[in-house]
Amino acid sequence: MSNPEASALNEPVFYPAPEGTPASPDFALRVNGRAVFVYHSAFASFAYLSATGPVDVEVEAGFAFEKAVIRPLRHGIEPAADGRRLRFRVPGPMQLSLELDEEIRRPLFLFISPPEEEVPAPGEPGVIRFEAGKIHEAGEIRLESGQTLYIEGGAVVRGHVYAYEAKGIAIRGRGILDGGRFVDRREENLRLVHLAGCEDVLVEGITVFDSQRWTVVPAGCDRVRLRRLNILSSANSDDGIDLVGSRDVVVEDCFVRTKDDCVAIKAMSRFHPRGSEPIARLLIHRCVFWNAEWGNAIEIGYETRTERISEVIFRDCDIIRCEPERYGSGGAITIHNGDRAEICDILYENLRLEQVMEKLIDFKISEDRYSRDPERGQIRNITLRDIAVVDGPFPVSIIQGHSADHIPTGITVENLVILGERITGPGPARMVTEKLRDLRFV
Repeated sequence: MSNPEASALNEPVFYPAPEGTPASPDFALRVNGRAVFVYHSAFASFAYLSATGPVDVEVEAGFAFEKAVIRPLRHGIEPAADGRRLRFRVPGPMQLSLELDEEIRRPLFLFISPPEEEVPAPGEPGVIRFEAGKIHEAGEIRLESGQTLYIEGGAVVRGHVYAYEAKGIAIRGRGILDGGRFVDRREENLRLVHLAGCEDVLVEGITVFDSQRWTVVPAGCDRVRLRRLNILSSANSDDGIDLVGSRDVVVEDCFVRTKDDCVAIKAMSRFHPRGSEPIARLLIHRCVFWNAEWGNAIEIGYETRTERISEVIFRDCDIIRCEPERYGSGGAITIHNGDRAEICDILYENLRLEQVMEKLIDFKISEDRYSRDPERGQIRNITLRDIAVVDGPFPVSIIQGHSADHIPTGITVENLVILGERITGPGPARMVTEKLRDLRFV
């Protein structure tokens, strides 16, 4: 069981794994002198706990290494090495990636969250509760209006969540939702956490692991908050967060490591009829993203089957890796308008990027294999402010229109710094442009 009383003493809250859970052969972990269970997968190891203040971390690797890096780099955490053992201090709640000798399929993710507040009491009406210390074979979990799904820290729930036009619902806790056994039933268009036409939704604190398709999908929803989620997967088409035809959404303090898009903003009616309504007032901030082999890190597109996508803000985020896709469509900061939408009034602000092996910026109006609308759309009034590439190679960028009537217009780049160099134009940015109007570097 966890020790929730420890938070009152400024001590970490630990969540022992269910008995029989395979431990990572790559890492052993101690926090403040206490052993912490490390979960394992084919693409990463991970551990989680809660704390209010600084903690001392000791990691022992199961293999020899020469160099250790802790990302995001902005935290400035440099471990002290003694053989295969590393020691470092973490100043408070944050989500970290420890990488040894660039072994990007063997990192250790360490998730430290603040202790929970207002924990539902056992037996509380309207709460579907999964207790700690067990692996629960839950299958499909349906949420109705007013209900809360609560996964205790130390619980593993194998299943998927579905809510249809529910109001005032929540998915909370510090435990794990394991999607490894969820098989996408394509005829039903279900996704791992599928919120269809819902209102006033909170999804907070859990780790969502091993999704086999799109992971957290609010479709046609209003007033949604996704907070402190840890999303880890490595399957084809495993987008981390897909905001489909939704409005008034906040995504904050999340860690997303996926093979496909980390966050994608889309519009289509496939998952709910309101999924093709105009999109507005989305805020994605204080998140950490690792985009692996496919897709993009932060994406608007490709499916843009609505009249308008506007008032979207990506702010104060770290893209710690954007791996090479090699299909020509991948990138770190991307807009791929493949349908009729006017995509306008978009702000990218205070973004830090490390190890971008794909395009830095990739904005396109195009007709592609995802397009369904006969008419092409627009990209207008886009601002990129205080963008810094701080590690890795110098990435290229592309901005491209479709035709004389469908061209990106009004793109402003303010204070773009790549590897310490202030960029003042498309040439120094290594940016290819075609069919474009009013591009400014300031």
